[in-house]
Amino acid sequence: MKKLFILLIISQLIISLTDAHPGIGIVKNTKGEIFYTDLFQVWKISSDGKTKIVVVPNVHTHELHLDAKNNLYGEHLWYEGESTDKWRHFAWKYSADGKFSKEIPNTEGFLSNYSFNRDADENIYWIERGKTESLFMKKANNGEASILQNLKTIDVRWQFCRKDGTFYYVDDNDLYKIKGKKVSLITKNLDSVGDYNPLRKPNHSIFGIWDDKAGNIYVTVYNKSEIRKISPDGKVTIIYKSSLTWHPTGGVFDENANLWILENNALDQVRVIRIKKADLIEI
Repeated sequence: MKKLFILLIISQLIISLTDAHPGIGIVKNTKGEIFYTDLFQVWKISSDGKTKIVVVPNVHTHELHLDAKNNLYGEHLWYEGESTDKWRHFAWKYSADGKFSKEIPNTEGFLSNYSFNRDADENIYWIERGKTESLFMKKANNGEASILQNLKTIDVRWQFCRKDGTFYYVDDNDLYKIKGKKVSLITKNLDSVGDYNPLRKPNHSIFGIWDDKAGNIYVTVYNKSEIRKISPDGKVTIIYKSSLTWHPTGGVFDENANLWILENNALDQVRVIRIKKADLIEI
């Protein structure tokens, strides 16, 4: 009976985690400092991991971006309540010298025509989602927006842009790449859902996406509590598994190839852990 009770508790935790929508934002500046969101504020961790402070309080942002000059970008999204039943947002910048400013003022609705997925020249890329067809968009660093191409899609979710402009996106749980104008399927059914059916309701299990200097791509698979590595030749391996009740949602490598992992649990607790390069598994 006791074992059954424990199993029921664990199953409820898993259900809660499946329904969660945690942040994926974790980035590193040129000093080796780590910034991450817990959906209430943005924290900075020293490069040695020994201290952390809040640098941007009272912001609900799921994503973060750091430019080459160590300026940090995010958003704030909030619901006004039943009296208006409206959502509002603004986009912000936290400069390298610690100054906070708004890139986009308080605006009704959700963030649009803007993204935290940028190349080395600070051109902005995103997918404007539709029901069966979506638009791959670019806003140049001079502010000019353009449609790069139309995409046949099911349900586009998290996206990522490499410094060279190569763009990755999750559609349902399949990972795609756009390089130039060529769209390539990298990995189908990346979270290995056992009852996979192309007609089933989309399963939102893939969260943060990032890369390393060798050209490998990494994704967090929420409902498996795993981080999976996709090599340039398409081989998929598991390099990390979270401990019980914790789930990875984002990650970033430091200059020593140690992996800093953003995780959350069913109690909406957030933590960042550092895994040394030598301790990463590959199965």
